[in-house]
Amino acid sequence: MKWIVPLVVTAMPANAESALEWLTTRSAPAIVAEAGTWTTPSGIAYAIDPLTLFGGDNPIADLPQTAATIVGFHPLDVTDRVSLMALIWSDQPVLCGDDVATIGVDTGLAAFVGPSDLPVLENYGAQWETLYAGPYAEQIDAFYPGPILIDLPGASGFPLSGSGWGDGGYPVATLKDAEGRVTALYTQFITAEGEDWLLPSPCADGTS
Repeated sequence: MKWIVPLVVTAMPANAESALEWLTTRSAPAIVAEAGTWTTPSGIAYAIDPLTLFGGDNPIADLPQTAATIVGFHPLDVTDRVSLMALIWSDQPVLCGDDVATIGVDTGLAAFVGPSDLPVLENYGAQWETLYAGPYAEQIDAFYPGPILIDLPGASGFPLSGSGWGDGGYPVATLKDAEGRVTALYTQFITAEGEDWLLPSPCADGTS
């Protein structure tokens, strides 16, 4: 895992913000950790609990089919937790976005996976009689809270992280530029003190 910087959020202009700037200026002060890149060739992802596969029936479509940088936010007051995990494709200014899903977490973990990863995980669970076993569990335990790239035969090397304080329903949203292109996909687990869930302004007709 690459630690980018001890990023303490300070006031920044509200206009012309990249996805990373948009997220950091609206989140609690955090250290931002980079965990490599991930690609979904189909342009489809699922936001799931990676041990129960909850969310595997809700595809998030129209994503870029290029490599996204994986980042996780570790709040300065609880650096052993992840408050937000994001896939960032572009540094184009954010105009709007969409609330696209909710991750139903029952195991304290969350992940973004592609369509080909779901049958790999299902087969792995059948082989081990549970998903939390063998090399999969070893990677989770070794690198928790992440985010990390999971290495399983046949899988895409998908991103996974701890889900903040644990179980619950966590929002998943996209950020988009002025051309309607997705610049980031993120899920938030811990809000800034006194704040609601971080969601973008909806895109106007013709932008989304």
